[in-house]
Amino acid sequence: MAAGATFTTNLCGCMEDCGGCIYALCCPVCATAKNKADVDGRDCTCCDCLFAHCFLEYFIRQQIRSKYGFEQAPCADCLVVAFCTPCTICQDAREIQAQEAKKAAPAMAAPGQAAMYR
Repeated sequence: MAAGATFTTNLCGCMEDCGGCIYALCCPVCATAKNKADVDGRDCTCCDCLFAHCFLEYFIRQQIRSKYGFEQAPCADCLVVAFCTPCTICQDAREIQAQEAKKAAPAMAAPGQAAMYR
């Protein structure tokens, strides 16, 4: 990522994923636990849910920034986690999905290259 890169979705873009928004509003602990497991690249377990709390979302956000090369913003992250927790959880989940999809997508073939393999 380029210097100054940041999240690809808006903090208030919850309507991009209505199911995720409802999940974060109704069960923020479970949604936070899933984000932690996803950013770590593993399955979510019951222990994740038992130990998830609002402070964990701040550290997940910092981990997302480090993992994907985003600009660090600890003060801003602290504020959004404190005052917009459900939106933060949703944004983090969307970002993890978007970044993992980028990694999974095959590289685009150059024009004319596909014809060589037919």
